[in-house]
Amino acid sequence: MKVGLFGGSFDPIHIGHIELAKEAIEQLDLDEFYFIPTKHNPWKNNSIASDEDRVKMIEIAIRDEEKLHIERVELDWPDEEKNYTIKTIKVLKNAHPDVDYYYFMGMDQVCHYHEWKKAKKLSKKVQLVAFNRGGYPDKHENLKKFNFIKIDNSSVLASSTEIREGNIAMLDGDVLRYISSHGLYLDTMIKNRMCEKRYLHSLSVANLCVEFAKGNGVDPLDAYIAGVMHDVAKEMDMKVANRLMSRYFPDYLKTAKPIWHQWLSRYVCEHDFLIENQDILKAIEDHTTGSTTMTQLGKCLYCADKLDPLRGYDSSKQIEICKQDIDEGFRNELTNFYEFSKQKGRSIDPLFYDIYKTYVKGTLDD
Repeated sequence: MKVGLFGGSFDPIHIGHIELAKEAIEQLDLDEFYFIPTKHNPWKNNSIASDEDRVKMIEIAIRDEEKLHIERVELDWPDEEKNYTIKTIKVLKNAHPDVDYYYFMGMDQVCHYHEWKKAKKLSKKVQLVAFNRGGYPDKHENLKKFNFIKIDNSSVLASSTEIREGNIAMLDGDVLRYISSHGLYLDTMIKNRMCEKRYLHSLSVANLCVEFAKGNGVDPLDAYIAGVMHDVAKEMDMKVANRLMSRYFPDYLKTAKPIWHQWLSRYVCEHDFLIENQDILKAIEDHTTGSTTMTQLGKCLYCADKLDPLRGYDSSKQIEICKQDIDEGFRNELTNFYEFSKQKGRSIDPLFYDIYKTYVKGTLDD
């Protein structure tokens, strides 16, 4: 029996990993192919996603592939020491002495293979297989020195690091849904979509929104996702913004452009990041102007956005109120906005009066 092995963090697994496995099976006539999620990769710090999250994402990614599997040997070891591949192979060979193992690594690793622990010994226990990686040479002296087979695969261009930095196009759609619904990597995925100041604001709002949620019976994870994603479209190119507003939000096309991002951020969350939680999407859609149908999560996000300490004024008293009673805190923010606008002689959108009457239950005199 011929079995392929591919170890790595898979943090997260992406389309390139799956395509590589399928090409390897075809070219080397493998019977099975196993992904081995690493518990403690000697070359990296701890993974960002939990072990079980990484396993779940792999399960989703290989759901339709009969020959692709997960090998948990490293995850299930009781000790917490950093693992080296030679130990993994010894365990597998002892458990399955009749299996011929083919261990895969990209050319990025091949170039450093001589630095691996017991590299020569490992090369005699398994058949080493090299595959092409974008940006790395397709030849190296280690190929011959350690008796590698090199497959002729489509060069793997994406990396898990790039995905965590926002290159979500290389993710299986269902894996992306899992990532978004569990709040994984979102803090780094959004970074390249906004300036540093807004990025820090987004992280701050997410943390504050979680604090409000904890004291008000709202799911903290939903609060985090809504908070970190609420301004994701704030710096969208205006030509793109106009096109999307015209097509998807025509009723709000004539509103002030600075508030368009609440609808556009909902769009990006729903269509780019595949967020399906309607409570999160509505909270994002309402976070700037509010609405007459605010959810508790929506109130948490609205207040967290307005009271973010990074805005530069002392909001500590209002924050403490929101932690204890988000309904009172939300009413206070509506009242503060109304009184401040009146004091400064600023015009107020007619929609705000309906919101004010709904939640503050007051009668306004223009």
